[in-house]
Amino acid sequence: MTDPVSKPAVELRRLHPLTPILGSKRLIVIAGAFGFSIFRDDLDRLRWIWDALHGDLELGVLAKGALVLLAVAGASVFVGWLSWRVTGFAIVDDASGVSTLLYHRGLIVRQRRQVRLNRVQSIDVIQPFVARAIGLAALRLDMAAGDEASVDLAYLRQAEAAALREEILRHTSTGTRPTQPGGDGSADVAGPGEPLVARVDTGRLVVANLLEGILGWVFAIVWVLTLIGVAVTWGTAALVAALSGIVPVTLAVLAQTRREVRSIFRDAHFRLHRTPTGVRINSGLTSTINRTIDFDRIQGVQIEEPYLWRRLGWARVRLDIAGATAKATGEHGVSMMPVTDRAAAVALVTQVVGVDLDGPQFSPAGGSARWLDPLGWRYLGVALLDSGAVRRRGRWRRSVSYVPFARVQSVSAEQGLLQRRLDLATVHLD
Repeated sequence: MTDPVSKPAVELRRLHPLTPILGSKRLIVIAGAFGFSIFRDDLDRLRWIWDALHGDLELGVLAKGALVLLAVAGASVFVGWLSWRVTGFAIVDDASGVSTLLYHRGLIVRQRRQVRLNRVQSIDVIQPFVARAIGLAALRLDMAAGDEASVDLAYLRQAEAAALREEILRHTSTGTRPTQPGGDGSADVAGPGEPLVARVDTGRLVVANLLEGILGWVFAIVWVLTLIGVAVTWGTAALVAALSGIVPVTLAVLAQTRREVRSIFRDAHFRLHRTPTGVRINSGLTSTINRTIDFDRIQGVQIEEPYLWRRLGWARVRLDIAGATAKATGEHGVSMMPVTDRAAAVALVTQVVGVDLDGPQFSPAGGSARWLDPLGWRYLGVALLDSGAVRRRGRWRRSVSYVPFARVQSVSAEQGLLQRRLDLATVHLD
């Protein structure tokens, strides 16, 4: 909420003094690129500045560009420093004993946010590459209301971020949690009562991502071979016409490659620890992330088996966390286990939600569903348990999902025009 008048009644803790520099780097790059694009052909547009400062002194193009960039960087850091001076946070208890995180920020528009810690869904300790190199980390608190309600405390020292994470967890968990042992606060150190459950070999992770995206590579190779065949058979004119489609194909291949590379960098050195109230995930190659999730915050769980993975007996386990956005968790949720043996994936899900996803007897969708899903209708199915619903689907990318009834906010059924004609319906659990 916003309160531009009132002053905080408690002493706020500040972020690390280097925060303005790390927070301004993107602005510096953008402003520098913009300035270079404007003045690269005619730096004489800035002649009046140089004349005012240096008289008739003529500087080279590189010197002028460097000074412009330096000025932009200095201004960006100065604005960031002013913003840092008015930013702070504190943990307080209200009259009812509920702990609240106060987060004050804003240079022009002052913001006063109050986050009830018992509403926090997950807590992440994030270390981008540059911050990690100088021993800093960011603490992210995800709320059920989504990305706009989440809070990023960037940046803190590693030890301070780890200690603050433990302090918040003591307020968010239903049970008591032991504190981290003394040390440097590194995200790689497991606390007492946090045994290592599983780890992912980076070599297997790379192979798994390549196999998952192999269809795109096959399509690209077939496309290139087709172009060669067109050139040989019908000549250069036909080849030029066929090349009109190379741009979208190239963009699609680049997008797929980017997803695979990001997945490898995000999940490299993956380790899963069991905490007294949930799990702790640590992963990352250049940038690292330490994510703590309590079991009572989990909204759903899913086992995925891409086609080629099934040939090797591999699977992936994903978690659905309320409020966790694609920015923080990826497109399809939190990877509780990026790749593992299927038996281990089923056992892991059983530990988390207490349900064996290999046990339910699924009710099929019915023969008329083949008209809407001719390839995958045989694999559609649902099972209603005492504690929740299990859904199965996917011909090529097989998946089994479980949603506890206690986490369901609403239930809806819809029928499109074709579904009504075929006496079918789609049921949504939100």
